[in-house]
Amino acid sequence: ERTGAFLRSQGFDLQSDQKVGSLSIGGKQLVEIARALYRNAGILVFDEPTSALTDTEVHLLYQWIDRLRSEGKAIIYITHRMDEVFRLADRIVVLRDGANAGEFTALSEDGFRLPRSEVEPFLISAMVGREIRDVYPPRNLQIGEKPALEVSDLRVIHASGREIVKGLSFQVRPGEVLGLAGLLGAGRSETFEAIYGVLDGSGPRGSVYRVTGQIRVEGKSVSIGTPRSALDSRLAYVSEDRKGNGLVLGQSIRHNMALPTISAGRKDLASGGSWLSWLQFDREGVETDHWARELKLRAAHLDQSAGELSGGNQQKIVLAKWLLTEPRILFLDEPTRGVDVGAKVEIYQWVQRLASEGMAVVLASSEMPELLGLCHRILVLREGQVSAEFDSSEANQESIMKAASL
Repeated sequence: ERTGAFLRSQGFDLQSDQKVGSLSIGGKQLVEIARALYRNAGILVFDEPTSALTDTEVHLLYQWIDRLRSEGKAIIYITHRMDEVFRLADRIVVLRDGANAGEFTALSEDGFRLPRSEVEPFLISAMVGREIRDVYPPRNLQIGEKPALEVSDLRVIHASGREIVKGLSFQVRPGEVLGLAGLLGAGRSETFEAIYGVLDGSGPRGSVYRVTGQIRVEGKSVSIGTPRSALDSRLAYVSEDRKGNGLVLGQSIRHNMALPTISAGRKDLASGGSWLSWLQFDREGVETDHWARELKLRAAHLDQSAGELSGGNQQKIVLAKWLLTEPRILFLDEPTRGVDVGAKVEIYQWVQRLASEGMAVVLASSEMPELLGLCHRILVLREGQVSAEFDSSEANQESIMKAASL
């Protein structure tokens, strides 16, 4: 009863008897925040608290923090998002490679907030150890004429009968980066999971959802009911939850990179016998070493556990393991969530490089600048349907948010 009353009084859209495991990543994040507030602690540490929240929930969090500050609470707020830094922080400490790389004030001597333009260049320089003039690389201009992927009338129906994705249709061409925008619960992740075979048939959650619709890859109609069949169709999917779905954290970097190629049954990485003798370790080593260098992976060695690395380096492992499968279509779901500015820039460069090499990329992101800076076209989803489509030349944050929320 106390929990329910507290949740209502603080504006949380949560029920006290809900199973946490049934919540989305954003819902789980809200539970963590509610727990911290409920304890009435004098010192609160927020570690990337908005990474899975909607804009409405982020605004609510800001109000809570403003109130806590006025009550004399001490707050340490860890984030990669510059908007949050300049909205909340009085003082900013930059960490790089485990050391203090710089300390900055966000306030003038008379207590007013300094203009962001005065502080941000020094902040970014301290974060990455160099200047970043062009965060978003130039878009690939060589886009194919025929679609690499066509999705028609895609529907995702929960076992309860609720329709989560409602007749979604779109196409993406070779060399194109197509963005998916939308608020939490709009159906972006479910769209990716349905196409990739996670939600249907014998996929990991096939008993909970039913998927209908038509998928064509490079002009051919395909039936994708499992991730294995998606791999066979040369699709790759970087999940928003890299720790839960993208990596085996206790395994080495090298084995994480090799897992999809084992699953796809590539002859050049298999030699029969037991699982351990199955891998041709020399070939595996050459290919994983190559992608570790290409993606500038920062690790002591490739036999290091993936769970020991930073979020940015973990994301590079996930990207590398899919690039080893030589995909033609790449789905990226929140690819820079919990990733520092330097790693973000590197990932952005790779998105455009892959597009320039003829790969079709579908990118879902909650960060508007990311969508606007990388994508050729942006589809806005609202309640499982396309509410608007924008070309890169006409898209802006206001029009996208309006289409996503109204």
